[in-house]
Amino acid sequence: MTISERSIIRIITLVLSICSFSLSLRAQEQTRRDSSSFAGMRMSRSPLRVNSDSLRVDLLPHDSLQAGSHIADSLIADSLLVVDKLLADSTVVDSLGADSLSIADTLQRPRPKSMVDFPAFTAAKDSTVEDFTNGHRILYYYGNVTVKYGDMELTADYMQYDVDKQVVYAAGVADTLGNVKGKPVMKQGGMTYQMDNVFYNFKTNKATIKNMLSQEKDGIMRGDNLNMMPDKSINISGGKYTVCDCEHPHYYLKMSVAKVETQPKQKTVFGPAWLVLEDVPLPMIAIPFGFVPKRPDRATGILFPTFGEEEARGLFAKDGGVYFVMGDYFDIAVTGSFYSKGSWNAKLTSRYKLRYKFNGSFDISYSNDQTGDKGSSDFFQTTNFGIKWNHAQDSKANPGTSFKASVNFSSPSNNKYNSTDINEALQSQISSSISYSKTWSKVSLSVNALHNQNSKDSSYSFTLPNITFNVNKFYPFKRKNRVGKSKWYEDFGLSYNTSFQNKISFKAKEWGTPDFWNKMQSGMKHTFNISLPSFTILKYLNLNPSINYGMNWYFSSQNQYYNPETDKIENVRSDLFGDFGITQTFSASASLSTRIYGIFNFKKGNLKAIRHMISPSISASFSPEMGTVANGYVVYNYTDIHGNDKTLEYNRWAGGINTPPSKGKSAALAFTIGNNLEAKIVDKNDTTGTGTKKIKIIDNLNINGSYNFLADSLRMSNIGISMNTNILEKIGLSAKMTLDPYAIDERGKKINTFNIVKQGGFNLFRLTSASISADFSISGEGRGYGNDGGSGDNYSSAGVGGGSMGGRGMNNGPDDSGRGTGGGMGSGSGVKIGTTDYTKIYYHPVTGEYIPGGWVYYLNPNVPWALTLSYSYNYARQYQYTNEQLIVKNNHTQTLSLTAQVRLTKDLHINLQSGFDITNLKITTTQLSATYDLHCFQISFSWIPLGQWKQWSFRINAKAAALADLLSYRKQSSQWDR
Repeated sequence: MTISERSIIRIITLVLSICSFSLSLRAQEQTRRDSSSFAGMRMSRSPLRVNSDSLRVDLLPHDSLQAGSHIADSLIADSLLVVDKLLADSTVVDSLGADSLSIADTLQRPRPKSMVDFPAFTAAKDSTVEDFTNGHRILYYYGNVTVKYGDMELTADYMQYDVDKQVVYAAGVADTLGNVKGKPVMKQGGMTYQMDNVFYNFKTNKATIKNMLSQEKDGIMRGDNLNMMPDKSINISGGKYTVCDCEHPHYYLKMSVAKVETQPKQKTVFGPAWLVLEDVPLPMIAIPFGFVPKRPDRATGILFPTFGEEEARGLFAKDGGVYFVMGDYFDIAVTGSFYSKGSWNAKLTSRYKLRYKFNGSFDISYSNDQTGDKGSSDFFQTTNFGIKWNHAQDSKANPGTSFKASVNFSSPSNNKYNSTDINEALQSQISSSISYSKTWSKVSLSVNALHNQNSKDSSYSFTLPNITFNVNKFYPFKRKNRVGKSKWYEDFGLSYNTSFQNKISFKAKEWGTPDFWNKMQSGMKHTFNISLPSFTILKYLNLNPSINYGMNWYFSSQNQYYNPETDKIENVRSDLFGDFGITQTFSASASLSTRIYGIFNFKKGNLKAIRHMISPSISASFSPEMGTVANGYVVYNYTDIHGNDKTLEYNRWAGGINTPPSKGKSAALAFTIGNNLEAKIVDKNDTTGTGTKKIKIIDNLNINGSYNFLADSLRMSNIGISMNTNILEKIGLSAKMTLDPYAIDERGKKINTFNIVKQGGFNLFRLTSASISADFSISGEGRGYGNDGGSGDNYSSAGVGGGSMGGRGMNNGPDDSGRGTGGGMGSGSGVKIGTTDYTKIYYHPVTGEYIPGGWVYYLNPNVPWALTLSYSYNYARQYQYTNEQLIVKNNHTQTLSLTAQVRLTKDLHINLQSGFDITNLKITTTQLSATYDLHCFQISFSWIPLGQWKQWSFRINAKAAALADLLSYRKQSSQWDR
């Protein structure tokens, strides 16, 4: 009997349809060829083929096909017999016998589907076995194999595929120690599932799964026996839901039955469930049914409040409300806080973002703040408000143009009652700015609105607008196509700057008074700068001359007159923009500078050389007489009620934003002497014995002063001396002082007599002020001791620079749930950080509140301790003449501050921030905080034991954001409880 050409084509097509995915493209190409190309081909006589890798045991010493190896979950033991038979006898028996037509008869089936309708397997890492005996068509894959079918992708170390039934079985493989590796991982519909083993039917899209684990955001779903349905939903028996990522979770919600639905939205619906804590069932904490919805990135919903109690304000519920999603670019959160004794707070928080354009946030709050009980002596009530707006424009949105805003405006006592951290409560000055700028090639324009306020004296200052126009320096005589050396006149440069300000300053109690708008001041300032060519004199002296011309515009004036009824000089100011005036200034200057080096070498000892660098600079300036009538100076003659003739001189443009030029001409000579001192010493770490290194003895020591040759008196200015250095790269030291060369009279006023002339001896100057500060930062060894959780070899033994326990996170807006987030405490760590990441501590250092997605406080887990000490000293001398007696006041102020971090164990951190006022012998605001990580739970504690802000807070809560508000306990007291 001969095999027909059509039968041969059918047999070849069927064989190609069950090949691996790597040969699928070649198979499709061959099926498109002309049928005549198959006429000369013959069918293989062996129905059972084994890859060459599996024919030698020594090639795969750890392969699961070796005798005595174990496959997890009874992975078809009969396949091992087939391999053993092949290894024992290298001769493959033709199971078809002499007549191979019988196989052709069994293959008389309908034409198979296209290759894209079949699952595509990747090549197995170890081996692939094809078993076509006894009417079976089964493929066995060993070692990291992946199958793809539609949007489903399954990966495992072992797979068994039944071609006829189109069912794949996947499982892990046990190694020689019995540990199962390569368990199946399924990806479908954007979800990832981990399991022990799975049967998946490609025809029905159904699956039977054993011990599956899936994770969505913080939640983890576990199931013992699961069935996946064609609609991608999953039926679960013996399910567990938890946010603990341990292999054996510390707590979970035990679900009797559950169903995970994916259409139209993903959610998990379950029947009776109860809490299991540390393997202890708690049936008293049970629910009859429930569901776990998929947590979207942004969705309208309820914001769960935080509950607690304060003695002064009573029971409270904080920050509860509603979060609204307003499209893809905008959201709003409306929250409120309520206290049982009458205090309440309402807050609206919004965010907006347009990618590649701009983003920002806007907050507004209003509160009724009261402490104590009504009718009691300690009862106090006030209202407060606060407005915050932050806006940032993407730099690529409109090159050359920028708009940004940082607004923080509130009532004077708002921070005192509604602050989120101790630093914000202690902050007395806040400011705001809104700015728009446009830059061209040589010209720039800036429009700003500014705000400043001081909560101590309830003073406010607004500048609206502040317009600045600037022309960068340009060289009008410079040739465009220069040939040869530049001419001296080509170095002439011109620049121009002008600014307009409209400003008002007032106290909070003055708001709305009849003369309120009369406090508004306006002015415009113009500055022209002419830079002249610079010269080098005698190769070492640099001469830089310049000319400056300035003009101020005034839009209101003042006039003074004598009032005989009060016998006083009274001032009358015109309305804003009721007058116009101009003042002008002119000055010319030239500076001469150079550098002088001195080196002292030593032949013996570890000190090899000392280098002293001196940077002297002398500048001469000239300004003509500016106290003229053209600049607004007026001479007023009057006769008082006693018949005395008097003369008063004043400037009618005084009292505005810009100060008019002072009287008198000037020809001053100013000097600055800079000093730098370095040493070269033997480097003991150099193995050759000849290496040296430089150390700085004095980074910078400056002395400056001036002398005005044309002044009628007090021609010499005060002498200023400043110095800063770093001792042993651990102690930062800075100091400065001010010396006055002139003496004082018996009333404490400076007179035109040098101090050395009046006092004699070595009293060349009078010390009027001085200050010194020092910072010292050190940390423990990088390698900790005890239960420290790591070696920390990449950490240095000491940190440089000041700092406290932690740093701030990067998000200053609301988190994904719409909550506003508070500020942080840290000012930078003094510990150098290596390659190991910081540990994230999600808690507020004062309130202990867990803040998901908000400010993140970082601690270095590999440094057992870190310490920063800061010391400052300030001195000022004042003179007061009282009761015909001169009193000299020497004011001294000394403070010592400390920040420390101690890591007792890997999970327990203690932080301390404190200070001591040495002058008044008082401890400044002190805060002690600690955190203890319990893996899926966290305990935080904060305590301010002394001062106005005395309070404490304790909180234990789940770390997962989804349960941070639900699984939490908090107890606290506040500064109002006293």
